[in-house]
Amino acid sequence: MYQPPPLRCSVFDGKKVLLIDRCQATCDVRASVLRSHRVEVHASDELSAARFLWQPNIYDLVMLDVRRYSPWETLEFYEEIKQASPRERVVFLVGPPTYLSLTWPGEVIAEDASSGQWGETVKRFLAAA
Repeated sequence: MYQPPPLRCSVFDGKKVLLIDRCQATCDVRASVLRSHRVEVHASDELSAARFLWQPNIYDLVMLDVRRYSPWETLEFYEEIKQASPRERVVFLVGPPTYLSLTWPGEVIAEDASSGQWGETVKRFLAAA
């Protein structure tokens, strides 16, 4: 797996992220990118396991791939976090890591995912949050 050169100093040093994604491939890529910025990543493939790992004020960020779980499961988990730790930051991952091309790490691409099904999913989660 690709290992980028270590960074000298990063604003991400020492940050902790809980990454929740059922797809091992995308989870591995996301975790690798985060770790390359010296972020401590705890990954979970199931919401039940994530509930076990999560504790108030431990993680700087919770990243949840909403495509892999039912909307009510996702929103329920989000509400549990917000109720116990209102300042906790939660990110809903609504699509594949398309910023990475098939030739990653050699090439990075940008893609507008605001239209279509993912755009509607984003709107629903924003409305709920």
